[in-house]
Amino acid sequence: MDPNDPLHEVVNAFFGPQPTVTRKQCDDLAVSLVGGIVIPTAIQGAFSYTVMAGPNLTRIVQFRVHDSVLNMMAVSLAQMIHPQLVPACTYHGKLGGSSPFSVYVMEKLCGFSWFRVRSLWNLPTGPPPMNLVSRRRNTAVDLARPAVLSNAVEATYHDLMQKLELLSQTLPSRFTDSLRRIRAELPLLFAPTYPLVLSHGDLSEFNIYVDVNTGHLTGIIDWAEACILPFGISLWSLENILGHMDARGWHYYDNHHMLGDLFWQTYEEAVGGVSEADRQAIRVARMVGFFLRYGFVRENGVRLLPAKESDSRLRYLDTFCMTI
Repeated sequence: MDPNDPLHEVVNAFFGPQPTVTRKQCDDLAVSLVGGIVIPTAIQGAFSYTVMAGPNLTRIVQFRVHDSVLNMMAVSLAQMIHPQLVPACTYHGKLGGSSPFSVYVMEKLCGFSWFRVRSLWNLPTGPPPMNLVSRRRNTAVDLARPAVLSNAVEATYHDLMQKLELLSQTLPSRFTDSLRRIRAELPLLFAPTYPLVLSHGDLSEFNIYVDVNTGHLTGIIDWAEACILPFGISLWSLENILGHMDARGWHYYDNHHMLGDLFWQTYEEAVGGVSEADRQAIRVARMVGFFLRYGFVRENGVRLLPAKESDSRLRYLDTFCMTI
């Protein structure tokens, strides 16, 4: 790897100056597991080292730190529900002694992360406007096709309420009214008829993979935080399809209304219609998701702490959560 490549710095920072497991140990194990040569993926997670390897680089080998292991039951459930999107994954034990890495081998997805696809589409050499509209439509439609679960897990009502109460006590006062209202309406998400779904937990633009030529989803990666939650709590991710944040603030694409309408049309067709009560519950769930996503920051990559005024994450709450 070129020492001047920014990826080199990212990988070195992950292993640290005195690693208990070295990069060479990881690379050697990857070759022994799947063969071929080893190439680090262009995007590295905060809690893992990920490489491409195997015949024609068709396998992903990932080494995850001890407090960010994959929930293999959740991954298996995700594969059952989304067989075309979730890559097959096998666990291969631990590497290292005092702070071992958990080792996983996965199929390599086609396409690129939504973060990269979005950047490629915005280049001067990107697709013409009409093709771009069509591709974004495909992404919105694919993202809207949910697999709804019945009442398969005990309600996480108290956990969500505790987190919202903590935010109401610690976030700047401008968010107080919105937090008070969604806390009051949180029971709507646990009505017997409201759907529980497998929620990814980190459905960011880095984990959604898209065919750059069509806009269709090719896969979703990194299910470490997957759990069962009321539908709608991951809807913050939809906004990343409709627009983007930069140093000047949030910007919607010109056709974001059409894309949003298409998303909801596809969703309603998939579930057979949505009642007015469920529409209100979805609005509440969406807002809960925004606060859970952007109202907390991670300390040392693990512990969740409420965001402070100086944290850039509050820009998203200012954009989406001042009213419900």
